[in-house]
Formats: sequence, C-alpha cells, structure tokens
Amino acid sequence: MTGITKRLISSLLIVSLALSLFGCNKAEQYRKDAEAIGTAFCEKVLLGDASLLMEYIDDPEITEDTLNELMHPSDLNPEQEEYLGIIKDSTNYTIDSTIYDKELNIVFVKVSWTQRNFYSEEAQMAATAQDFALAMSEAPDMVIPVELEVDFSGEDPKIIKAMDTISSIYAYTTAENNVMPGTLADYYTDGSMVLAPKGVYTNTDSIGVRLNFDPALYSLRFIPGVTYTVSKGDDVLYPSDVISLEDNSVRLDYSSEVAGDIDLNDDGFLTEGTYTFMVFDEHYNDIARFDCEVKTEDIEKEEIVFKDLKNDYYLANLVYEFKDSDLMATSYVFMSGWWDYDGTSVGKSAFASNTKTLGFSLAVSRDNESELYYAYYFSEKSSFKGINEAEPVFESSCKPSLYDDQACYDLDFTPDELKPGYYGLVVYGDAARKHIVFQAACLVVKETSDVIG
Repeated sequence: MTGITKRLISSLLIVSLALSLFGCNKAEQYRKDAEAIGTAFCEKVLLGDASLLMEYIDDPEITEDTLNELMHPSDLNPEQEEYLGIIKDSTNYTIDSTIYDKELNIVFVKVSWTQRNFYSEEAQMAATAQDFALAMSEAPDMVIPVELEVDFSGEDPKIIKAMDTISSIYAYTTAENNVMPGTLADYYTDGSMVLAPKGVYTNTDSIGVRLNFDPALYSLRFIPGVTYTVSKGDDVLYPSDVISLEDNSVRLDYSSEVAGDIDLNDDGFLTEGTYTFMVFDEHYNDIARFDCEVKTEDIEKEEIVFKDLKNDYYLANLVYEFKDSDLMATSYVFMSGWWDYDGTSVGKSAFASNTKTLGFSLAVSRDNESELYYAYYFSEKSSFKGINEAEPVFESSCKPSLYDDQACYDLDFTPDELKPGYYGLVVYGDAARKHIVFQAACLVVKETSDVIG
C-alpha cells in the first residue's frame, strides 16, 4: 500500500470520527435543550399564567381566555376556588428522561406530574374546604405521566401539542371532579307559592314558596345554601338565615311565628298587602322572586256543638267530625284516631282514669304544612251543654310531624290530673280560634273494670 493511500484512509477515518462525534454532541445538545425547554414549559404550567403559556399554543381556536377558563374557572364561589387551590398547591412534576429521535428530529421528554389524590375516601367525604385540605395533606400522590415532544426541525424548537399537557394537569377544574360550576341559579328549575297557585291567600297566618332544583346538583361539591327576604312595599319584614340544601326542593316560609304582632291583625292573620319573596344563594347571587297577595275577610266565631252520645258508643266507635272539606280532602281518616300513649285505652274513644295523655293523631298529606290551633274542653255530659267556650282546659297549636310513612298533627293534652268524664277536642284553622275545621271527643272512665264488665 502506498503512502498516499495510507494518508487518504487516515484522513477518511478522521473525518468519519469527527462526524460521529459531532452527531453525538448534537443529539446530547438537543436533549439538554429539550430538557430546558420542557422545564420552562412545566414551570409555566405549574404557575398557571395563561399569557405565558400562549407562546406554546399553535391552535388558533385556543385563546388566552380559553386557557384562563380551563385553569381558573370564572364561575366558582369562594369555597370552590379554595378547593381548587388546594389541589393546585399539591401539584408538582419531575423530568424523568429525554430521548432523541434522529429521523423525526424530535426529543421526547418524559415528565411525571403528581397531585395529591383528591379521589381518596377521606377527600371525597370532606364537607368543607378546610376538611378537604386536611384530607389532602394525608392523601398519597397520584401520578399523571406526560410525554412532551420538542420539535427541532424548524428554525426554532417548539413543543408539539402543548395543550394536551395543560388539559391533563388542570383536569381537576372540570365538572367531572364534582365541583359545582356556575351559581345555584343555574340549577334552579321552578318554584311556586305554597297552597296558593294563583298567588292569593285569604285569612292566612302563613305564606310560603317552594323551590325546586335539578337533582344533578346533589352529586356536586360545596353547594351553597339559600337565603331569602320577605318584603311588603319598601319594608323588609324578614331576612332569613342561610338554609342548607338537602333535598331537590326547599320550602321558604313567612308565618305568624316570625311576623310578630306588627304584621298580624286581631284574628291572628297576616295583614293585607303584596308580599315579595326575594331568594338568593348564600353568596348573594339572585335565584328567584315571587309576589303574592294576602287578603283578609271578617269571619264569625263558629259555635261548638257536640253530639249527645251514650258511653257504649265511645267504646265501640271513633268519635270525630270534619267541619272543613279542605282538611278532609288532605287527611287520611283510616290512619287517624285517638292515640293510646299510656296503654290505657278501653275502647276506640275511651280511656281509663290512669291515662296521663290524651292525644288525637290526625294523619294528613305530607304536603300539608299548615299550622292548626286546638283546644280541649271538659264536661260531665257528652253533649257538653253549659261549657264556657272561652275557657278550655287546655289550648295549643301545632304543625304536622313527619314520620317514616306519614305526617300527623299530634293534638296532645297532658294535664296534672284527668278527671273522669267527657273530653272534647276542637281544632281551628285560625289563630283567633273562630273557624272550626275538626272536632273529636273521648270518654275517660273511673275504673276500667267497670266499663268492661
């Protein structure tokens, strides 16, 4: 082999080695550059600044507002914002590796993003943002693997499909995470005045509104409560406390219990006028408005009349009488009757003298929430002739109590002593005790054995 040939081969080897080293150095440089680009990008994702991230977006349909709405939804209440902030604070990342593809001229940067597991049992059970923060502090990390593609084929390197990474890391802001987007008004479906479909009440001591919400609301987190005001003209008569939503519907009332003497007439009814319910969520966002008219009419006090019955009738029969067809229409007669609290009943409308409590259980529709007023009278005669209507032995009022299978007015009387004789129950629909809606009577005997024998 000549000297010239040896020198030529040597030169080719040197050039080949130089190119090889240049290629290795170039690939290594690309990997370093890609890691730096990926780190800068991840820092901006972690920061959540849409204006800084826009330089990585090549989709003309994605705007800075689009990014902001994804990372920082604008329709959240303070509790929801705090909740998302806790997740954001738990977010971090680690650059795992870089791989250069010579043919594509792309460096694949593998990144492990981590967030505290907000799907953990404790986190899911958190009822407040404070409880959630505590649960998250003890929750394990969950890993979100991401592969960034840094393209070096153009004049300047760029990250391909950067939006995919941003969407993955901020997926917790979406409704699928059970955080309620929007305001409570967005879930309100309808509402109406209770017991006054045409918006007019006559001789009433209670008016009210029932609100209905989309059942889907109750699968979400941090549902705000409801508050409302009741006004007449320019005067606010009643500002409510916050009411927690626990069912698809909620009833908002204004009654004699909160109205006070200033808004009641002599018969105990609300005074005439136009009443307005303004309903808000607890963050003072409007939900609905309702107006109704309250009218009053003079009513005469109705006379108490009991039938003159024999003792054996009380033993064998339930003694009662509906005086108002409206109440009859909403009552379950077969579920109503004298309630044997003490196990001393000696008949359907008769008790022994050791009875401590007389009580009539009047079962009604679960939708019936009106207040009734009642009085007990005592007489030695079943006709009750000669009783002083102005002096009952006991008087009170009540609303229905809700039980597992029904709602009942518990019209109870527990005196210091029950004398043998006849007890008449008179139930009124008004606080002035003028309009009688229901009556019942029972017998208390001195000794049980005397009656049975």
